[in-house]
Amino acid sequence: MKVLMLGLDGATFTLLDPLVRSGVMPYLGSVIENGVRANLMSTRNPLTPPAWTSMTTGRRPEAHGIYDFLRPVTMKDGGVFLKVNDFRDNHCEPLWSIVNRGGKRATSLNFYGMSPPPQIDGYIISGFVPWRHLKHGTHPKSLFDDVRAMPEFDYRDLGMDISEEKKCVQGLHDGEHVDWIELQDRRDTAWAQLTAHLLTTDPTELTAVVLDGPDKVQHLFWRFVDPELMKGDDDTWYHQIRAVCLDYYRGLDRNIQKMMEAAGPDTDVILCSDHGFGPTTEIFYVNEWLARAGYLTWSNAAEDDSVGQLTADKIKDHLGMIQWQATKAFCPTPSSNAIYIKKDLGSGNGVKEDEYLDFVLKLQRELLELRDPANGEKIVLGADLNKLRGTSFVEPCPDITLRLRDGGFVSILKSSEIVTQRPEPDGTHRPAGIFIGHGPSFRKGGSIEALNLLDVAPLILTLLDLPVPSDFEGRLPTEALADKREAVTGGATQSHHVAEEDRDEPSEEEREALMKQLKILGYMD
Repeated sequence: MKVLMLGLDGATFTLLDPLVRSGVMPYLGSVIENGVRANLMSTRNPLTPPAWTSMTTGRRPEAHGIYDFLRPVTMKDGGVFLKVNDFRDNHCEPLWSIVNRGGKRATSLNFYGMSPPPQIDGYIISGFVPWRHLKHGTHPKSLFDDVRAMPEFDYRDLGMDISEEKKCVQGLHDGEHVDWIELQDRRDTAWAQLTAHLLTTDPTELTAVVLDGPDKVQHLFWRFVDPELMKGDDDTWYHQIRAVCLDYYRGLDRNIQKMMEAAGPDTDVILCSDHGFGPTTEIFYVNEWLARAGYLTWSNAAEDDSVGQLTADKIKDHLGMIQWQATKAFCPTPSSNAIYIKKDLGSGNGVKEDEYLDFVLKLQRELLELRDPANGEKIVLGADLNKLRGTSFVEPCPDITLRLRDGGFVSILKSSEIVTQRPEPDGTHRPAGIFIGHGPSFRKGGSIEALNLLDVAPLILTLLDLPVPSDFEGRLPTEALADKREAVTGGATQSHHVAEEDRDEPSEEEREALMKQLKILGYMD
């Protein structure tokens, strides 16, 4: 029994279906035709770190504690700074370790937050690691040497390359668009080649890999690939870039075929995504609104935003724009789509414990009542109170998670307006990702009702004939299977976490590389 999990970051049937129908992705078309499909609903904030972590732990973000790429830390004097999340901040056991405890081996490639890697029986190479630090994100260490020795293979394509990424920090300029798309194809192909190599030389019972190119291409080039946003034939440059984008998806189709053929016809294959995608047409300046409402105070370092990005290189840390001693609520990063309420830890700055309930309810009400002055429409459609749900949560848990009317990310910058329109539509996340099951255990053809990404881990364990931990929060989607089988429940997961005082922070280069990525993709202003 073997399972291959192919993660396509940000993949959406909104694009894949037209690409299949037009002949751009014929192999994927045959996989869908001979398998079962469903929408796969993401975490409350459909974002890479919480979504992949939930999918591979079977637990909600409130349980594993990964809500974003970065986490805000409040100091006793009322100040706030950001730290980078990594595997040591994950409080829940990953799927690979659970598979090991069941007596089977696992391979995990390019998943967010797997560095420093857990010591498993199998292979791990973490995603979101600069290639210069890739060895530190690899287990076992001998795997790194094996990868470097692979013929006609450049291991640097597996990691983030600051020299390439930093070219696009302020957006793509003329002449950079084609190179950027081809870079994503090159990285996807490298991960697919490595996956196929391991599948043929030392296959483990579970092999899981993420190709993150779809997310990156769609963030910057959504208007070139969305059929609903197609331009007329008179825009030659637009159609040239669209053609390069379509070539990327042809390459993605070949990479899927390469890995599935290496796995063999007797392998159960799950193709899935952490979230879907769609257009965003406006910018909501949440911290500016908080400032005008009296919850946040800007520092002298803050400057008005004009293009949705930082306008002064002197601001190294975004949070330097805020005067913390006079602030009670803030959004730390655009990708979080969250508001954190600063607790009073004894300095007299922040919200006292006995004032919290009234404060958070008032803030939620004002957000939901917020209207666009241009047309009177609501800007915030959802403002979930994460700490009032009656369930336990791992700090730093967002107090409020926002859902905007256009599905986009907020901006954390100072601005002369609360909401502005984007010059051109960008790509942003949507809750509905993809699920495709293919292989001997799955139904052949047809669609089923939407699944939750928490259902993927129980499914994988059942396909491997392993018990499902009792504290998993998803279910076994029996409707996707060809035969009647039930999940066998047994035991619980093992907790995992490294205390703050027992860990070292990532190197400055690793932090810089991550910040560059987040800025390029719109996750960080």
